[in-house]
Amino acid sequence: MVKSELNRIMKTKKEMVALLIILAFPIVDFLQHIYFDVIVYGDLGAYHLKHPVYTAFLSGSCMGHVMQILFFWILPIYSMMLYADSYTDDVKSGYLKCLTSRVGRIDYYKTKFIIAALLPAILLLGSLIINLMMCIILFHNGSMFGGLEDFYETMDNWFIFGFNHPYLYYMFYSLSACIICSLSSILGLCCSIIFKNHFKAYPAVFIVWFIQILIPYGISNTVQPYTEYGIKYCLSGLAILIGVTLVFCITAYCMRIRKDEI
Repeated sequence: MVKSELNRIMKTKKEMVALLIILAFPIVDFLQHIYFDVIVYGDLGAYHLKHPVYTAFLSGSCMGHVMQILFFWILPIYSMMLYADSYTDDVKSGYLKCLTSRVGRIDYYKTKFIIAALLPAILLLGSLIINLMMCIILFHNGSMFGGLEDFYETMDNWFIFGFNHPYLYYMFYSLSACIICSLSSILGLCCSIIFKNHFKAYPAVFIVWFIQILIPYGISNTVQPYTEYGIKYCLSGLAILIGVTLVFCITAYCMRIRKDEI
């Protein structure tokens, strides 16, 4: 079933658009850095150029944080388009009953959650790695952190660790971003299972997600390095999202999955 589900993604326009969006955002962010940091305002000298990690996608150092906002604020919508709303498609097409009778209910839902959790996270990780490699190649002479180094003595130990070990620091946030991406997809799949309707599932998952962004200990601090917020905010935002996702998973199980009839 896993192979057929992946083939289904590759053959559907909506899923392919979402796949390309996830891959494209870090690449477009890199192109913005080339334009603003090299062509318009800078050169390739170490005293003018940002550090490769600080130019990487998650750092959000490009003008206006536009790419980060467009990506992470609407992330569950991309996840829904990629795969998480496939349950609703199965219900509407009548494919659900055929699949569950052929592979069994347990295998059907297990496959759904595995693909929903892993696929967007793997795509994002690959895109982040490509983005970082391009930043290292072009900005290898860079040493600046946008003036944040001036606050080195007043920042906490987590912030100082980011300056002393920038690549390990960025790797942590990259893994955190992939977990966030995975949770957004699982959350979307749960909404799809609960509502069985695109017009209800999409607004529901977006509202829940946007609340996570707005709250003080939200996910915004979980995906962006080199902010004034320490590791406490990062882990708190991740823990809250995990808790919310578990609530939706339990709700989906109680409302739909454990029932004998779909």
